[in-house]
This record gives sequence, C-alpha cells and structure tokens, in this order.
Amino acid sequence: MAIPLLLMENAMKKRIIILTLVVLTAVAAVFVGLNANRALLVSEEPAIGRESERDFLSVSAQLSKDAQHASGDMHLTATNRTGAQCSEVVLRLYANGVQEGSMTISSVLEGGSEADWSLDQEDPSVLRIRTAWAPEKTLEIAWHFEMTLPEVDGFIGMQDGVGLYIGALPVLAMWEEEDGEWRTDAWDALAEPSYAQAFDVSLALTVPSGVQVATGASLVHVQENADGTRTLSAQMQGARDVSFAARKGGAIRQKQADGVLVSVLAESGGVADRLLSAAVDALEALSDLGIGYPFTALSVVQADTSREEGLVGSGLIALDAESKGDALLAQMTRLVARQVFGIQVENDPWNAPWLSQSLASAVELLAYRRAKGVDAYEARFYEEIEVSTRLTRPYGVTIGSGVDHFGGDSEMTQVLRDQGAVMLMGIDQSVGEEAFLKALSLYVERNAGGVADFDALEAALYEATGSRWDGYLLDWLAS
Repeated sequence: MAIPLLLMENAMKKRIIILTLVVLTAVAAVFVGLNANRALLVSEEPAIGRESERDFLSVSAQLSKDAQHASGDMHLTATNRTGAQCSEVVLRLYANGVQEGSMTISSVLEGGSEADWSLDQEDPSVLRIRTAWAPEKTLEIAWHFEMTLPEVDGFIGMQDGVGLYIGALPVLAMWEEEDGEWRTDAWDALAEPSYAQAFDVSLALTVPSGVQVATGASLVHVQENADGTRTLSAQMQGARDVSFAARKGGAIRQKQADGVLVSVLAESGGVADRLLSAAVDALEALSDLGIGYPFTALSVVQADTSREEGLVGSGLIALDAESKGDALLAQMTRLVARQVFGIQVENDPWNAPWLSQSLASAVELLAYRRAKGVDAYEARFYEEIEVSTRLTRPYGVTIGSGVDHFGGDSEMTQVLRDQGAVMLMGIDQSVGEEAFLKALSLYVERNAGGVADFDALEAALYEATGSRWDGYLLDWLAS
C-alpha cells in the first residue's frame, strides 16, 4: 500500500484552494506543509508507467505564490478503444463549473508535430484535434496551459479566500459508444464536476513556500528547490481525477483506519479532530456492510462547497464541516459511499445523478441501522426521510430526473438523497439486507473502473434476488 507523506507547518492566515484535475481515480492522499522539516509518513510506492488497458497522462505544473494561478505542460498517451474510426480527438479543457476564459491553451502537438486544432466557438472548453485515429492506434498529444483560478459564485472559484477547483485541467473527453460521438455537455451548476474513463496519471507539482498541500495522489518524492519552492511528485493508477488542496495555516490530522490512511485538513485542530473521527467511523461502517473503500487513502478537506452535501473527488472529500454528531457522520458516510458509487463506478452526472447519490444514501441508512438498531432506524426513517415522498414538487422533478429539471441544490439533494433512499430501501425491505447488499456488491464488482447505468443495477438486483426489478426501478427511480 502507498504511504503518503505528511509535513507540518505553523499556522498562518486562513486560506484554502482546492484544485481537482479531471483525470479519473486517486490511489492515496498526501498532505505536505512546505515550511516543515520533518516527514511523518513517507511513501515508498514505485513509479508507475504506461499500461495497455489505460491511457496515461503526465502533468508538470507550477502554482503561483498567491496560489491563484497555475501553468505547465501536459502529455497524454491515449489509445483508441472506441472501436470506431475517429477523425478527431476531443479534449475538455476544463469540466463542469470552471469559469469561461480561465484556461489558455497553446503549443498543441500531436506526435511531436504542430497539431491541427481549434476551440468550439459556442463552448471554449471543447478542444478538437483533427487527426486520423484508427481503432487501437495510440496517439501522443501534448500542450501547454495557463490557468487563472477565477472569482465566481458557486462551488468553483474564490470566495473570501476559500477556493474550490474541480476539473480544472484538460483531459480526454468521454466517448459515447451508443451515439458514436464525444460527450461535450454544456456547463450545469448542479452536475457533478467531472465525467471520465479511468486512466493513470503522473503529476509533478511545484508549490510556493509557506503553503500546505493535500492531494488525492500518492506522493513518491519531494524535491526542495533553491528558490524555496518544493516540487511534489505524485501518481495514481486508474484515477478519475487528480485532487489537491492548498492553504496557508490550518490544521492537519491523520489516522489509519481499516487499511486506509485518513488525512484531514481544516481551519483548526478541533474541527480537524471532529472530521477525522467522522471519516474513520464512516469507513468502518462501510467495511461492516462489506462495501470496500476503493482507495488506500482518504483526504477530507474543510471548505465551503456551496453544496448541501459537499463534493467528492477521487480519494478526496470537501465539506463545510457545519454538521456535528450523528448528522456529520451521516453526511460523511454518504460522501465516502460516493467514492464507490460515483467514482469507482462512474455514472452519467447530467442524466442519472441518482445512481451516485441515491445509492450512497441507501448505504448510509443501512449503516445507521446496523449501528443504532431497527427501532432507531425506523424512527429516523419515518420522521426525517420518508416524509420527502409526500412533498409536492414541480412537474418533471423525479428521482430519475437529469440535473436540468431541478430548481436548485437543496431540491436536488432532498430528492436524490431522501426520496431516492426511500425507494431503494423498499427493495431492501422486500428482499432483506443480505440480498440487497449482495446486489450492491455485484454492481460494484462488475462495473468498477467503468461507467454503469440503470441496466447494470437491474442486472445486479436480478442475479442477487432472482426477481426482475426493472419495472420498480422505472416507476420509482429511473423515470
């Protein structure tokens, strides 16, 4: 197992930046205090290389002194696994929620020569490289990027010195086999920030002195530079995104839990301790259900995401930390479960967000019942959860709605979290916990590293229970 590195520094002014590069599944977390001189935990993971079943992205980036600007070079080795003859390669310069104009691309090369490329006029996040790409042919694509971390409302951008950046660097777009084309969905404030196939990444990040960094990648080397900066070499296999956070000041806590290294970065030691305890309990709750956490480490970062539930990246969770006690544990358990249902198993974040959030909410309720007993579970279920099914909502807002149907984050959260969990727990009530958990395990096992849909869940339910559930799912969840 990869053991990340932890270096501590004295507290400075409050400021945090989260930057998530959409690149697919983190293996471990790393926290580095750049003014520190003592490593508490050191990685010994060997350097990764290209593997034939996954694409490979290398990133060499520098963070400015104010931590609001980044620049660098990226190199993508990608194989055409679509089964189709493509006339272009499509990259998304940034994924959902990044301000238009924040990214500048230059020096685009294909096979070492200047590429024939352009940006879509209607959507400058779409980069098209015109080249013949035959099935199983491997391309080498490189480019230089300059990025300004924008000041915007919502979960992407700078707010009161706190920044969240999800999907901020270019990656290969998702290919849709059914439609035979690249996915280039327009920005939507409610959609998950990334959507990508799993591939490997190697990251070299140079950061200024006086900044603490937490990343979802597995750190393998730290180099101290003559100018006071440090270059962190990190890597991940089968990742969906590369996540890191940087802040001046704050507190860091770590603990090993059930084979997972949990690291927390928060504004104070008290908050960090509270988040660490909740994260450890959440991991243990999933393990008790037989649902394995997919990575060797988990990073938890305190940040205002402008989302009621918070946000997830590969191996990283961001939440505002306002909840306490059982409410915090429930929220943390849902976020940890979404590392499984939504990252390890990807789903369409625009059209089927319930496959991530509703499944994670049902798992949290199962964990609550295990921990508190049936009586406490039923009291909570009927007093807090089931009531959501009796609320009147505008036409077209259902559990299976795409994000464009919801009026806002609060409505979407209640529908997907509460109504979705109620309907899924109806299956549990019908077939029993053992069969329901078996179905969830089959769903994860068969779709890990890929993208799952309604049919994949129904197939797992059918094998685990011996009954068809397509009608139930269509009536109550997927429509």
